[in-house]
Amino acid sequence: MQRILQLLRRLTMQRVKPPLHTPEELECFKRDAIENRAKHY
Repeated sequence: MQRILQLLRRLTMQRVKPPLHTPEELECFKRDAIENRAKHY
């Protein structure tokens, strides 16, 4: 029972966490990845 409660607590805590990156940052990463695709592959 204790394990289930811990698991539920962990799952609910993840929902509360703010996103790691702002949409603007993600857009920038995407653009960068597209422009530098030739270098990476």
